[in-house]
Amino acid sequence: MATSTLKILREVNDYTQDFVAEDILGISQPTYARLEQNPSKITAEQAQKLSDLYKVSIANLLSESTPVITFKDSIKENNYGTTGYQHSNTNNFHEGEVNVLKAQNELLLKQNAELMELVKVLGGKLAG
Repeated sequence: MATSTLKILREVNDYTQDFVAEDILGISQPTYARLEQNPSKITAEQAQKLSDLYKVSIANLLSESTPVITFKDSIKENNYGTTGYQHSNTNNFHEGEVNVLKAQNELLLKQNAELMELVKVLGGKLAG
């Protein structure tokens, strides 16, 4: 059985079934688990609440296609980057997304180099 979009969005946002069930939908965790397995049983009110929680359209929320998650915040601002969702049937990246990934990669490479220098300095002080 394919993983539902509901489960993917919940996991990407680091939410538990208990949180989504009880705090967002006001239902039990076992009931929510059944909704993740069979999203066709979701009510319109539940779909709207989940759509608001994940900031996606109801159509994307209930889609049977595997969602493509895009991360739009910079690493410094948000370590999880879970602010954007884009539904697509392909894995093609837009030029803007590629540029964001390149910039994030450059930032990580710079931070890594700085950490390596710090390790060398600290290593020298410990040995001396």
